[in-house]
Amino acid sequence: MLRAYVGKRGEEAAKKPSVKEVESYTLDEALEIFILAKEAEGVRPRTIEEYRNHIRYLKSFFEEFGYKVNFITDLSAKIIREYILYMKQTKKAYKGIEKREKETAGLAVNTINIRLRTLRTMCNFWFREQLLHANPVANIKQVRDDEKSEVRGLSDETIAKLLNYYDTKEYAQWRDKVLILLLLDTGMRINEAVNLKLSHIDFKLLTIHIPSQTAKNRKGRDIPVTREIAKLLKELHGETSSYFGECEYIFYNAYGEVFNADAFRRRLNRIKKKIGMERLHPHMFRHTFCRNYIMNGGDIFTLQKIVDHADIKTSRKYVQMETKHINKQHNKFSPVKKYLSK
Repeated sequence: MLRAYVGKRGEEAAKKPSVKEVESYTLDEALEIFILAKEAEGVRPRTIEEYRNHIRYLKSFFEEFGYKVNFITDLSAKIIREYILYMKQTKKAYKGIEKREKETAGLAVNTINIRLRTLRTMCNFWFREQLLHANPVANIKQVRDDEKSEVRGLSDETIAKLLNYYDTKEYAQWRDKVLILLLLDTGMRINEAVNLKLSHIDFKLLTIHIPSQTAKNRKGRDIPVTREIAKLLKELHGETSSYFGECEYIFYNAYGEVFNADAFRRRLNRIKKKIGMERLHPHMFRHTFCRNYIMNGGDIFTLQKIVDHADIKTSRKYVQMETKHINKQHNKFSPVKKYLSK
C-alpha cells in the first residue's frame, strides 16, 4: 500500500508545471487578471484604483534603480526586500513637489505595510492561480514599528482656535465648519460625512443612517446626532437648496457639485498653516470624538458600535488619557483618602 501511495504522489508531482511551463505574464497583464477577479468579488472602485497605484509605485522603484522585472516571474524576495528598504530609507512622500518635499527620507511604517499587504494579496492570488511557480512574498514579514497604543486627537484649545477661524458669512467656510462639527459630534469617517443625504437624517429620532454602500465595513448602521448639529445640517441644506434648487446631499461646493473628501483635505491643509498647526486632516476629528467620548464617561463597546470598528482593539487605540486627566481621576478616586480622613 505504501509503495502504491508513493507512486501516486510521484505521478501527481510529475503533472505539476515546471518553471518553463508556467506562462509568462507582465506585471500589467497580471494586474488586470487580479483586478478582474476582485471586480467579480464586488470590490469597490476606490480599492481597485489603490491596487493600480501600488503597482505604479512598485514600477517606479524598478525604473529608478534599473531593475529588469519584465514578468511577474522575475519578482523575488530579494527584490521585494530591497523595495522595503527603499521605502524605509530613500523614498520621499512628496517627491518632485518642492513645497511639500520632506526634509527626511522614508515613508511611514503604516504606509509601507499597506503597500506590502497589497503586494502580498496579489502574489498570493497569482500563486494560487498558477501564474507564479513560487511565491516571492512567502517569507516576507510586515515592517515592525514602535508600539503606538494611543491615538491623539485635538485639544479643546486647538478646536476652539480652528472653529473661531471660520467666517460663517461665507458659504464655503460655514459649510466646512458644519462638517467639522458633524465629525466631532458623531465620529463619522469623512467619506461617510460628505456622502450624507437629507434622507439619511431622522430629525425626530436624532439619528443618521449610514448605508452599507458608504460604510467602510459594508455594514449599514444608525448613529446618534445631537439636536444642535441636526439643526445646523437642516439649515445648511436649506441654504444650499436656495442656491442650487432642491438638493439630495447635505454638502456641496460653490459650483453646486457634491463636496468630496479630497477637497476638504486640501482646504484643511491651507488652514493649518494660517492658524499655526503642523498637522490637520479629517480623521483627527474622528480621533477627537473617540477620545472625548471615553473621557466623558462613554463605554468602549458603545463607541465601537457608533464608529464601526470591526475590532475592539481599534477602539482602545483611540483612548488618549492625558496626564492632566489621569491626575484628576486619581485625585478623585484614590482609596487612600478614606484612611487619611480617620
